[in-house]
Amino acid sequence: MWKRKELKQDAKAALKRNYWKTVLVAAIFTSLAGGMGVMSSTGARGMANAVSDTAQTGNAAVSMSYSSQIADFVNSMSFGTLVSVALILCAFFAVVLVLALLAKIFIANPVEVGIFKYKINAINGTGRISDLGEGFDVSYKRNVKVIFLRDLFIVLWSMLFVIPGIVKSYEYRMVPYILADNPDMDRKEVFKRSKNMMIGNKWRAFVLDLSFILWDLLGLITCGIVSLLYVEPYKHLTGAALYEAINADMM
Repeated sequence: MWKRKELKQDAKAALKRNYWKTVLVAAIFTSLAGGMGVMSSTGARGMANAVSDTAQTGNAAVSMSYSSQIADFVNSMSFGTLVSVALILCAFFAVVLVLALLAKIFIANPVEVGIFKYKINAINGTGRISDLGEGFDVSYKRNVKVIFLRDLFIVLWSMLFVIPGIVKSYEYRMVPYILADNPDMDRKEVFKRSKNMMIGNKWRAFVLDLSFILWDLLGLITCGIVSLLYVEPYKHLTGAALYEAINADMM
């Protein structure tokens, strides 16, 4: 039975062997997982800061003048023109969302499999940056399909209640590792194996994740610098050590 302390020791040893490569891989994974959300939230904060700066510099009257001009311009437009503008904006955002979704499915999903291939190799010895192409080179269609279905299932379960979504995310936690480690395994077997591997391990894996909370707080305090250079790489390799430990227990 695996122990948190041993997993973290293995992760630290692997991180020492593969430090800068793991930092790069963890940064790529973070970008794929949350880049769009970070950009949108940053954009929103930037707009809020711009409005705040305008108010602080005493230009509120000018801002109100611009708002009045915009309101007058909109009021001067006919109903048909407003509808056309609204449809064009909706179509634009729909195209952007579709393109983002396609990029996620056909590019980010196989890259994710390659990232997990790297983590498996790193925890067992030496990972290679070239491992990131594994999801494209081996079983590409299967990798795309399985990661898409994993994400879809988690979203659908989360729509019921938050807790079922969290439980399913832990049930499917090993899916990318299994894909990376078993290029010939079919979709049904991948999900079945992940489910079996996490039986009796979901709560313990949750506690393992919670054990990094102080590290995460330190990352926040340092504006993400510690997270980028240590915490995220450390967590990634601890996850790979967990996969290897559970895999060994099942043999």
